[in-house]
Amino acid sequence: MSWLLPSSEEQLAFRREVEEHGAPNVTACYQCGKCTAGCPVAFEMDYPPNQVIRAIGLGMRDAVLASRTIWLCAACETCSTRCPQEVDPAGVMDALRRIAYAEGIRSPEQ
Repeated sequence: MSWLLPSSEEQLAFRREVEEHGAPNVTACYQCGKCTAGCPVAFEMDYPPNQVIRAIGLGMRDAVLASRTIWLCAACETCSTRCPQEVDPAGVMDALRRIAYAEGIRSPEQ
């Protein structure tokens, strides 16, 4: 992920976009890591689920949408079940896939 962060307006806009695509509550994440610890495919991801959630909060749109993580998510919902803040990381990954697909971004695995 890039160390250059977008402006606060861009950060807020990306978070709202993710929320509008069905993933509310992303700001409730306090980075406990339970989602990543329970993820059966985290070992293959370029950014673990908790880092994707954090990157959304930081407005790192390009890095998140270009990551392999959103396409590798198995949607098993183990992460969402384990989240003490009810963030729903599986729903976040689904929302990110919808955003990426609408913009013509496809899995780098293809």
